[in-house]
Amino acid sequence: MKELWVLSVKTSLPDECDTKADLKTTVSAFETFEKAKNAMRDTIKDFAFSKNTMFEADGRITALDKYIGYMYEDGENEECCEDFLTRTMLLKIQKAFYSIFNGEKVVLDLYENEYMDGMIGLNYDGNSIMIYGVDDGPCNGYDPYIATNAFSMDEEKDYYIYIDDLFGQDYSSELYIDLKKVEVK
Repeated sequence: MKELWVLSVKTSLPDECDTKADLKTTVSAFETFEKAKNAMRDTIKDFAFSKNTMFEADGRITALDKYIGYMYEDGENEECCEDFLTRTMLLKIQKAFYSIFNGEKVVLDLYENEYMDGMIGLNYDGNSIMIYGVDDGPCNGYDPYIATNAFSMDEEKDYYIYIDDLFGQDYSSELYIDLKKVEVK
């Protein structure tokens, strides 16, 4: 048995995704984890730092940026509690994504917990992060799906970066990147 690292990319970029038929898939195989990791980082960097419907060529998810801009400043919302998703938390997440997209290691300054703000939720378990629609979010067009475990990529294991940026606009852009170790006969 031979081990290979397979990088698969499924995306609608540079356009929005009207239907799943709009998603294009590419698959590459690498003999070493290091080559595969570098290819994954180069791939996400190419998307994040070019102008398309998900990114403004600045390494930040445009729709997430807009959502953060609409949020109350911390302390302005009287409903805040320990697990309330705050603007400061999302700014930290956006900065962490920027670093991941730029090929940098990330140490996320966030407690392991599930946070919500009535429209979106954020789950952080120490190894991965996921942002998703909750409560009134999906019925109001706020149903993103952003997930990754690619914070440092030091360990030889499977990694992923998934982004469906539905933050209130009519159509989302989608990007799904997987790096998996496979055995070939």
